[in-house]
Amino acid sequence: MRNFFSTIVFSILIFNFAPANTVQAQKIGHLDSEYVLEQMPEYDEKIKELEELASTYDKEVRSLYGEVEKMRAALRADEVLLTAAMKADRQKAIEAKEQEALKRYTELFGNDGLYYKKVDELVKPLREKVSLAAEAVAKRHGLDYILDKASSIGIIYSNPTHDYTEFVMEELGLKIERN
Repeated sequence: MRNFFSTIVFSILIFNFAPANTVQAQKIGHLDSEYVLEQMPEYDEKIKELEELASTYDKEVRSLYGEVEKMRAALRADEVLLTAAMKADRQKAIEAKEQEALKRYTELFGNDGLYYKKVDELVKPLREKVSLAAEAVAKRHGLDYILDKASSIGIIYSNPTHDYTEFVMEELGLKIERN
């Protein structure tokens, strides 16, 4: 994405500083890929699958943290009866269980966790499908660039006449229902 943004900035700089007789106007359009994805029936299926997976993973992690809380409650209840060594052993067991819960949480929901790998596995093909449709639309309409309003670059203003979201949806055979 940074390369794409750099290319756009570079193109703008060339356009601004090149001699007038060597510059050709560039045609730029935009689309809202998140809106397009939300209109795809298979995207809804993937999102439901991800929600179920997240719920399963969340229950597993909550269960581990629940065990930690039970161990703490038991320690508080028995604290007056325990020797210092026994109390330290239980404290170490609690800390070990906390580390186990944190490790499992990271394995499931961390940046490189199982959940995000599954998101990539399920949604990436749909994003690629949208990208291919956007490329076809760009070629058909003679566009040099199509920017994505849903991406991290962010567009503060865009002229609606340059919005190619509906063309991309048409390319994908999706029903167009704009407000």
